[in-house]
Amino acid sequence: MGRSATRSSRLRYGRGQQAVGETGRPAGRRAAHVVDPAEAAFAVARINLAAFDNLTFHHAATEDVELAPASCDFGYSLGVLHHIPDTRSAMADCVRLLKPGAPLRVYLYYRFDNRPAWFRAVWRVSDLVRRGIHRMPAGAKLAATDAIAVGVYWPLSRFARILERAGRGPSWLPLSHYRRHSLKTLRTDSRDRFGTPLEQRFNRDEVRAMMTEAGLEYIWFSDEEPYLVAVGRKK
Repeated sequence: MGRSATRSSRLRYGRGQQAVGETGRPAGRRAAHVVDPAEAAFAVARINLAAFDNLTFHHAATEDVELAPASCDFGYSLGVLHHIPDTRSAMADCVRLLKPGAPLRVYLYYRFDNRPAWFRAVWRVSDLVRRGIHRMPAGAKLAATDAIAVGVYWPLSRFARILERAGRGPSWLPLSHYRRHSLKTLRTDSRDRFGTPLEQRFNRDEVRAMMTEAGLEYIWFSDEEPYLVAVGRKK
Protein backbone atom coordinates (compact mmCIF):
# COMPACT_ATOMS: atom_id res chain seq x y z
CA MET A 1 0.00 0.00 0.00
CA GLY A 2 1.13 3.61 -0.19
CA ARG A 3 -0.48 6.55 1.54
CA SER A 4 0.10 9.60 3.71
CA ALA A 5 -1.76 12.73 4.79
CA THR A 6 -0.89 16.40 4.94
CA ARG A 7 -2.69 19.52 6.11
CA SER A 8 -6.29 20.16 5.12
CA SER A 9 -6.88 16.45 4.56
CA ARG A 10 -5.02 16.51 1.24
CA LEU A 11 -3.17 13.45 0.02
CA ARG A 12 0.52 13.42 -0.71
CA TYR A 13 1.73 10.63 -2.96
CA GLY A 14 5.18 9.08 -2.92
CA ARG A 15 6.36 6.41 -5.33
CA GLY A 16 7.17 3.13 -3.68
CA GLN A 17 5.60 4.18 -0.39
CA GLN A 18 2.63 2.62 1.34
CA ALA A 19 0.34 4.24 3.87
CA VAL A 20 -3.19 4.58 5.16
CA GLY A 21 -4.83 7.63 6.72
CA GLU A 22 -7.32 7.99 9.50
CA THR A 23 -8.91 10.86 11.37
CA GLY A 24 -8.02 11.67 14.92
CA ARG A 25 -5.55 14.60 15.02
CA PRO A 26 -6.50 18.14 16.09
CA ALA A 27 -6.16 21.38 14.12
CA GLY A 28 -7.25 19.89 10.82
CA ARG A 29 -4.45 17.31 10.66
CA ARG A 30 -4.94 13.62 10.16
CA ALA A 31 -3.01 10.66 11.46
CA ALA A 32 -1.39 8.57 8.75
CA HIS A 33 0.06 5.08 8.74
CA VAL A 34 3.06 4.28 6.56
CA VAL A 35 3.40 0.58 5.80
CA ASP A 36 6.36 -1.16 4.18
CA PRO A 37 7.77 -4.70 4.61
CA ALA A 38 11.19 -3.90 3.10
CA GLU A 39 13.71 -2.93 5.76
CA ALA A 40 15.74 -0.59 3.53
CA ALA A 41 12.66 1.19 2.15
CA PHE A 42 11.23 1.43 5.66
CA ALA A 43 14.39 3.16 6.91
CA VAL A 44 14.37 5.61 3.98
CA ALA A 45 10.70 6.43 4.60
CA ARG A 46 11.46 7.27 8.23
CA ILE A 47 14.20 9.68 7.14
CA ASN A 48 12.24 11.30 4.32
CA LEU A 49 9.12 11.80 6.45
CA ALA A 50 10.84 12.76 9.70
CA ALA A 51 9.38 16.29 9.58
CA PHE A 52 5.80 14.98 9.88
CA ASP A 53 4.58 14.38 13.41
CA ASN A 54 1.29 12.77 12.39
CA LEU A 55 2.76 9.53 11.01
CA THR A 56 2.89 6.04 12.46
CA PHE A 57 5.29 3.63 10.77
CA HIS A 58 4.55 -0.08 10.39
CA HIS A 59 7.36 -2.40 9.32
CA ALA A 60 4.99 -5.08 8.04
CA ALA A 61 3.44 -6.68 4.98
CA THR A 62 -0.10 -5.83 3.93
CA GLU A 63 -1.51 -9.00 5.49
CA ASP A 64 0.30 -8.49 8.81
CA VAL A 65 -0.11 -4.79 9.58
CA GLU A 66 -1.76 -4.18 12.95
CA LEU A 67 -4.54 -1.85 11.89
CA ALA A 68 -8.21 -2.44 12.45
CA PRO A 69 -10.34 -3.28 9.42
CA ALA A 70 -12.42 -0.37 8.08
CA SER A 71 -10.42 2.17 10.11
CA CYS A 72 -8.85 4.36 7.42
CA ASP A 73 -10.24 7.27 5.41
CA PHE A 74 -8.06 6.89 2.32
CA GLY A 75 -5.12 4.92 0.96
CA TYR A 76 -2.66 4.71 -1.89
CA SER A 77 -0.25 2.14 -3.22
CA LEU A 78 2.05 3.49 -5.91
CA GLY A 79 4.61 1.21 -7.50
CA VAL A 80 4.36 -1.54 -4.89
CA LEU A 81 1.67 -4.13 -5.62
CA HIS A 82 3.24 -5.35 -8.88
CA HIS A 83 6.28 -6.47 -6.84
CA ILE A 84 4.18 -8.67 -4.56
CA PRO A 85 3.71 -12.28 -5.79
CA ASP A 86 -0.01 -12.39 -4.97
CA THR A 87 -1.05 -8.93 -6.17
CA ARG A 88 -4.73 -9.77 -5.99
CA SER A 89 -4.54 -10.71 -2.31
CA ALA A 90 -2.41 -7.65 -1.48
CA MET A 91 -5.01 -5.41 -3.14
CA ALA A 92 -7.70 -6.97 -0.96
CA ASP A 93 -5.55 -6.40 2.13
CA CYS A 94 -5.34 -2.70 1.28
CA VAL A 95 -9.09 -2.39 0.77
CA ARG A 96 -9.80 -4.25 4.01
CA LEU A 97 -8.34 -1.35 6.01
CA LEU A 98 -10.56 1.30 4.40
CA LYS A 99 -13.86 2.63 5.65
CA PRO A 100 -16.87 2.29 3.32
CA GLY A 101 -16.69 5.03 0.70
CA ALA A 102 -12.96 5.63 1.27
CA PRO A 103 -10.77 5.96 -1.87
CA LEU A 104 -7.77 3.86 -2.80
CA ARG A 105 -5.33 5.04 -5.46
CA VAL A 106 -3.04 2.48 -7.08
CA TYR A 107 -0.29 2.46 -9.67
CA LEU A 108 0.74 -0.80 -11.31
CA TYR A 109 3.05 -1.49 -14.23
CA TYR A 110 1.16 -1.84 -17.50
CA ARG A 111 1.81 -4.53 -20.10
CA PHE A 112 2.59 -2.21 -23.05
CA ASP A 113 -0.53 -3.49 -24.80
CA ASN A 114 -0.89 -0.06 -26.46
CA ARG A 115 2.71 -0.08 -27.73
CA PRO A 116 4.23 -1.39 -31.00
CA ALA A 117 6.25 -4.62 -31.19
CA TRP A 118 9.63 -2.85 -31.14
CA PHE A 119 8.72 -1.10 -27.88
CA ARG A 120 7.80 -4.40 -26.22
CA ALA A 121 11.04 -5.94 -27.53
CA VAL A 122 13.02 -3.17 -25.83
CA TRP A 123 11.25 -3.98 -22.58
CA ARG A 124 12.05 -7.69 -22.89
CA VAL A 125 15.75 -6.84 -23.21
CA SER A 126 15.55 -4.54 -20.20
CA ASP A 127 13.86 -7.31 -18.22
CA LEU A 128 16.80 -9.61 -18.89
CA VAL A 129 19.06 -6.87 -17.54
CA ARG A 130 16.86 -6.57 -14.44
CA ARG A 131 17.10 -10.28 -13.73
CA GLY A 132 20.88 -9.98 -13.65
CA ILE A 133 21.08 -6.77 -11.63
CA HIS A 134 18.75 -7.81 -8.83
CA ARG A 135 21.10 -10.69 -7.95
CA MET A 136 24.06 -8.35 -7.41
CA PRO A 137 25.35 -7.37 -3.95
CA ALA A 138 23.75 -4.20 -2.62
CA GLY A 139 26.64 -1.88 -3.50
CA ALA A 140 27.01 -3.19 -7.03
CA LYS A 141 23.24 -3.09 -7.51
CA LEU A 142 23.13 0.57 -6.49
CA ALA A 143 25.98 1.42 -8.83
CA ALA A 144 24.33 -0.42 -11.72
CA THR A 145 20.93 1.20 -11.27
CA ASP A 146 22.52 4.65 -10.92
CA ALA A 147 24.47 4.03 -14.12
CA ILE A 148 21.23 3.17 -15.92
CA ALA A 149 19.60 6.32 -14.56
CA VAL A 150 22.45 8.53 -15.80
CA GLY A 151 23.24 6.65 -19.01
CA VAL A 152 19.74 5.65 -20.19
CA TYR A 153 16.94 7.40 -18.29
CA TRP A 154 18.54 10.87 -18.35
CA PRO A 155 19.46 11.12 -22.06
CA LEU A 156 16.21 9.58 -23.31
CA SER A 157 14.04 11.73 -21.06
CA ARG A 158 15.96 14.89 -22.00
CA PHE A 159 15.72 14.08 -25.69
CA ALA A 160 11.97 13.68 -25.18
CA ARG A 161 11.90 17.14 -23.64
CA ILE A 162 13.73 18.58 -26.65
CA LEU A 163 11.19 16.96 -28.97
CA GLU A 164 8.34 18.41 -26.91
CA ARG A 165 9.81 21.91 -27.05
CA ALA A 166 10.20 21.54 -30.81
CA GLY A 167 6.50 20.78 -31.10
CA ARG A 168 6.98 17.09 -31.87
CA GLY A 169 5.17 14.55 -29.72
CA PRO A 170 7.65 12.50 -27.64
CA SER A 171 5.27 9.83 -26.33
CA TRP A 172 6.60 7.20 -28.75
CA LEU A 173 10.01 7.34 -27.05
CA PRO A 174 10.72 4.99 -24.12
CA LEU A 175 10.97 6.85 -20.79
CA SER A 176 9.53 10.02 -22.34
CA HIS A 177 7.22 10.56 -19.35
CA TYR A 178 10.32 11.30 -17.24
CA ARG A 179 11.11 14.41 -19.30
CA ARG A 180 10.12 16.77 -16.47
CA HIS A 181 11.52 14.72 -13.61
CA SER A 182 14.73 15.29 -11.68
CA LEU A 183 17.77 13.04 -11.70
CA LYS A 184 16.88 12.05 -8.14
CA THR A 185 13.56 10.66 -9.35
CA LEU A 186 15.28 8.88 -12.23
CA ARG A 187 17.72 7.23 -9.83
CA THR A 188 14.90 6.18 -7.49
CA ASP A 189 12.79 4.71 -10.29
CA SER A 190 15.76 2.98 -11.92
CA ARG A 191 16.47 1.30 -8.58
CA ASP A 192 12.83 0.33 -8.21
CA ARG A 193 12.67 -1.05 -11.75
CA PHE A 194 15.98 -2.92 -11.99
CA GLY A 195 16.69 -3.79 -8.36
CA THR A 196 13.62 -5.91 -7.72
CA PRO A 197 13.47 -9.72 -8.04
CA LEU A 198 9.85 -9.69 -9.23
CA GLU A 199 8.09 -7.51 -11.77
CA GLN A 200 4.53 -8.19 -12.86
CA ARG A 201 2.65 -6.27 -15.52
CA PHE A 202 -1.09 -6.01 -16.09
CA ASN A 203 -3.62 -4.64 -18.53
CA ARG A 204 -6.47 -2.34 -17.59
CA ASP A 205 -9.10 -5.10 -17.52
CA GLU A 206 -7.01 -7.17 -15.10
CA VAL A 207 -6.49 -4.25 -12.73
CA ARG A 208 -10.17 -3.33 -12.87
CA ALA A 209 -11.10 -6.95 -12.07
CA MET A 210 -8.70 -7.02 -9.08
CA MET A 211 -10.06 -3.75 -7.75
CA THR A 212 -13.65 -4.88 -8.18
CA GLU A 213 -13.02 -8.24 -6.50
CA ALA A 214 -11.30 -6.45 -3.63
CA GLY A 215 -14.47 -4.47 -3.00
CA LEU A 216 -13.91 -1.20 -4.87
CA GLU A 217 -16.40 0.60 -7.10
CA TYR A 218 -16.54 3.81 -9.16
CA ILE A 219 -13.16 2.86 -10.61
CA TRP A 220 -11.42 5.50 -12.73
CA PHE A 221 -8.22 5.17 -14.79
CA SER A 222 -5.91 7.96 -15.87
CA ASP A 223 -5.34 8.14 -19.64
CA GLU A 224 -1.92 9.73 -19.18
CA GLU A 225 1.48 8.17 -18.53
CA PRO A 226 2.44 6.36 -16.43
CA TYR A 227 -0.46 4.11 -17.34
CA LEU A 228 -2.53 2.02 -14.94
CA VAL A 229 -2.95 4.72 -12.33
CA ALA A 230 -6.44 4.14 -10.97
CA VAL A 231 -8.73 5.23 -8.15
CA GLY A 232 -11.68 3.37 -6.67
CA ARG A 233 -13.92 3.70 -3.62
CA LYS A 234 -14.70 0.96 -1.15
CA LYS A 235 -18.27 -0.27 -1.30
